[in-house]
Amino acid sequence: MLMNCMMCRKEFDITDRDPQYHKIVKKLTKYYICPSCNSQTRKEAISSSEIDPDSLDPKGYDKLVK
Repeated sequence: MLMNCMMCRKEFDITDRDPQYHKIVKKLTKYYICPSCNSQTRKEAISSSEIDPDSLDPKGYDKLVK
């Protein structure tokens, strides 16, 4: 399936191995972000918020309180 990255606008051929493929097929989203843009955006978000999503509890028991 050919998709354009919504950030860099480059065209990518994604397969069912891509994590975003199933969301697009099920019409949960219509946007695709390529791996390099995804990585860059993630790094910027971590540096600006100082919260690393990998350090949070996967079951949702962590609460972020300001």
